[in-house]
Amino acid sequence: MNRLQPYRAKVLVSAAMFLMLLGACNFDVENPGPTADGFLDSLVAHQAVMVGARRDLAIAMQNITYWGAAMTYEINPAGSTGSYGIPSYIQAGRFDEFDSGDWNVTQRARWVAEDAYDRFARSLAAIEGAPALASYELAAWVRLYAGYANRLLGENFCQVTFNGGGVESHTAAFQRAEGYFTDAIAIATAAGNTSLATAARAGRASVRANLASYGLASWADAVADAGAVPNDFVFSIPYSTQQQSQFNFIHFANGNEPYRAHTIWGTFYEDYFTSTGDPRVSWEIGDCPDCPDPLNPTGDAAVDKFGGQVPWYPQTKFDQRDSPINLSSGWEMRLIEAEAALVGGDFAAAAALMNQRRETDLGLAPVAPTTPAEGWDALKAERAFELWLEGRRMGDIRRWIDNAVPGALHDVVFWDSDGNGTKEITDLVANNHRGYPIGLSERETNENVQNAVSYCQ
Repeated sequence: MNRLQPYRAKVLVSAAMFLMLLGACNFDVENPGPTADGFLDSLVAHQAVMVGARRDLAIAMQNITYWGAAMTYEINPAGSTGSYGIPSYIQAGRFDEFDSGDWNVTQRARWVAEDAYDRFARSLAAIEGAPALASYELAAWVRLYAGYANRLLGENFCQVTFNGGGVESHTAAFQRAEGYFTDAIAIATAAGNTSLATAARAGRASVRANLASYGLASWADAVADAGAVPNDFVFSIPYSTQQQSQFNFIHFANGNEPYRAHTIWGTFYEDYFTSTGDPRVSWEIGDCPDCPDPLNPTGDAAVDKFGGQVPWYPQTKFDQRDSPINLSSGWEMRLIEAEAALVGGDFAAAAALMNQRRETDLGLAPVAPTTPAEGWDALKAERAFELWLEGRRMGDIRRWIDNAVPGALHDVVFWDSDGNGTKEITDLVANNHRGYPIGLSERETNENVQNAVSYCQ
């Protein structure tokens, strides 16, 4: 007898049984559709709503921090202009007036956080035994994110509009943010979350400083908020390694995985870090042993404005795909206090505040201005170092230029064009656009923004 016959018989029986069972199963898949809006009113959904507001803010900050850094020469282009590269119009110092992407995601971040608070207020009032809105911690969180989203809008866009309304100055976003931060402080305090309240105070200090630059708020109020934030306080927006859209873009476009799209070469920060070692603006030479790939000393493509490929000096402030980006810090607060001191004419007090960070904390040479003008030079440099690659530089440059604040901007792009060791200034950020325009989608669909400018400078 063939030894395989019993085996084959077993296989045939098993196959027949499998087919019978298969026929008895129901493999229909029913798509449940989108989550019903009413479900988001339930208490169990509120945490997810808050996290969604946070994620939308993180997404909005991606290109704002990256392309804004290129526009203000915190970095230089080193390669591709496509995926994770720096577009040619950004390299030329211009924003695209026909683009809507950055406007849309920033407005989405603002609206989602603002609407979340309204949803919480409505749903808590309708649920018997629900917490009071005035001490509901999740309400404080979404108010906080609404404040930061509005600050992002105010610091980086030429003009603003809200929910189909008319065109307003970018300062309207700061005023809106101030109110949301004020709400967050009150609710977080009532909820007993002191760290959350401190983050809201830090945010409010920053928008009050912006408003004070335009005479729309008091420097004394900004200082009062800043004084409540200790030196070691940091509040950041998180990123994730779970999917590419949640990566820290500045790192991913620079981490040689596979992109080498920007460089510190040719910026003000290149020589400054070389001479001081200030860790706030750290970078590495692309062919050093500790760099991501010692075999790739240049960027990943030629750069027209520099006539070819350029040295790849990758930033190391964000060294992971999920590196967070600071929204506020205690050291920023010291600089707000220092700026207020300069406005009041006390450059010695301003220097002492700046040196808490430089000399005492970092062991760097202290600033020692002997005139108010030197004090402003130092303050502008310290903000450039402290807030490097955090999406804050464009707002600073615009408010200082708008209000004729004295002092250098530390904004040059320079390079050795003929290889003789003589560095030449080739560009100044003062020649560039100083804010994103209102998105084309808004200008085409909102009849109230027909008079919006296409760019600001």
